[in-house]
Order: sequence, then C-alpha cells, then structure tokens
Amino acid sequence: MTLQTLKNQIDQGALPSLYLVTGNETALIQKAHRLFSTIIEPADQEMNLAAYDFASDGLDAVLGDYLSAPFFGDHRVVLMENPSFLTATGKLTPDQEKAFLSAIENPIPGNLLVIFANDLSLDKRKKVTKAVIKQAEALTLTALDERQSRQALHQFLDPRRVTIDQDAENELVLRTQASYSKILAELPKLLSYAAESKKIDLAGVQGLVPKESTAQAFDLADLVLRQQKTAALTLYHDLIQNGEVPLRLNALLLGHFRLLLQVAGSQGADQEVGSALKVHPYRVKLARQSLRKYRLGQVRAGFLDILDMEIKMKSTTADPAFLFEDFMVNF
Repeated sequence: MTLQTLKNQIDQGALPSLYLVTGNETALIQKAHRLFSTIIEPADQEMNLAAYDFASDGLDAVLGDYLSAPFFGDHRVVLMENPSFLTATGKLTPDQEKAFLSAIENPIPGNLLVIFANDLSLDKRKKVTKAVIKQAEALTLTALDERQSRQALHQFLDPRRVTIDQDAENELVLRTQASYSKILAELPKLLSYAAESKKIDLAGVQGLVPKESTAQAFDLADLVLRQQKTAALTLYHDLIQNGEVPLRLNALLLGHFRLLLQVAGSQGADQEVGSALKVHPYRVKLARQSLRKYRLGQVRAGFLDILDMEIKMKSTTADPAFLFEDFMVNF
C-alpha cells in the first residue's frame, strides 16, 4: 500500500488494527507519522495517541496502551519504533511473545498499533515476525529513484511559483545523491535564496547545499582513477581541513571502489541493483557511468591499495596524510 492508500483509509474510517511500515525514505516515513497522528483529533492526542521506542521503552508500555480502550473517542493509536524483536538478533521473553501475539490477534476495537520497522532486516522465520507480516497492513516506503525525486522536487516548487534552472537541478541531485529526503531538507534554504527572484540557480545550489559524503568520495575516487594526482591530493587535504576524519574518509573511498566492483559484476536495472546492494539507485547509475571510463583492473588495484592503507591506519601510527600521498605517488 502507498501513503495515498493510507490517506484514503483514514478518510473513509476503514482502519485495520495493525500496520507494519518498512522502507528507508525518511521524508515519507515522517509523512506517515503525521498521517497516523491525524486519526486522533488534536484535543484528544494527549490521551489517545502514544509513541514508543522499543529500544528504550520495551514492550510492556506499548501493550499497556494498545490494550486500553480509547478514552472518550473512537480510536487509540500506538506508534512503535525500532521493533528489534522482529529481527534475527532481537527477542522477547516467552511471556512477552505470548502477550504480544494475543494482543494483535485479539485487538481492542478502535485501537491501532503501527510498527515502524523502517529499514530493519526482519527475520521472517520467527513466529512473531510471521504473525505480524500475516496480520498487518503493509506500508512500504522505499527510496524514490532519481526520476521520482526530480518529479517530487517540481511538485514541491510549482505551487510556490518557484522555478529551478536545469544545471541547478542537476547539481542539487548530484550533491544530495538524488535522495528525496535530503533534497527536501535543503529546500527551505533554497526557497529563502529565491524569495525575490522566484528562481533557484546554480550559484545558489553551489553556495548553500553541501555535498554528501558519498558525493565527495565519488569526486575523490574519480580524480584517483584519472591519475589526477595533484588535484586528488588537494581535495583530500581540503576535506581534512574541513573536518573530515581521515579514517572515515578512507572508508568512504574504499566503499566507493567496492561499489564500482559490485556494480561491474551486477546485471539489471539501477533500482534492482541498488536494492540488492542497499544503496540508492542514483549511486548505481553514477557507478555505471564511471565504469565506462575506467579499466576494471585499475579499479581492483585501487581497491586493494586503499584496503591496505586502511589496515595501516588502524594498526600503525603512520600519518594518514602521508599514507594517502604515498598511495597516490605509487598508484
């Protein structure tokens, strides 16, 4: 089901007692939170709307609310985050599992339990997970692809009568790695910038939107593979001066080379490969474009050298900057 389906259910009052929300698009998950909250009138939310984090609150508080009748209203909504007991590593006591299964099988009329599993890896072999999947209405909110993110951007801007230049849009997509949630987070700044002109241009995006760490790793990897040694060293030192931790920067660089190798060995659409590799499909698109320019043997050699550099960073007192410079000289 989609967010629109959920909205229709709320408008029609046709609400199941259990929802399972999965996915990794933060902005859509936040919207789902807001939609579920609208089931309860604002004046009644203190009594009939509750939100819990299983990691800190446990299950007993959740069930205590879920098994209580609505207080002078038609519904009680209970939201639960981080349901690790549905994964392979989390668990409930036998009594808790029995109580939970009984609660979802025999719900209080009008009560809703919404489980936000988000991007947790659910263990579908577990009895409790099987029961939730079987009985819950599933709301899947996966990351939008590049086309959908661009479309959503214009759907946001058009009612506000704000336009965005094509080169500015391309740069925004690149800097956010086509993440709809990250694009949405940057729009307040860009709207302020375009308050008078009603146009977002390239200068505005370059000046206001920082590059995602994965985009910076892409830039650095591109310079490394093109043997642009001076430019690569300059960018590396600039990133360090701007607060990037050498070990983390190396890990990002290593991750990008790993992604190139994984994509080189994958078939299927960007969306399918991205889902399998657990990365945004836009990164798969960029990796495929890059692989047309580089020799695969060169990518493998770079990956092994960067892996060796990471081992040295963790096991010796060598200066990370010296290790990177040595890597660039010899690569």
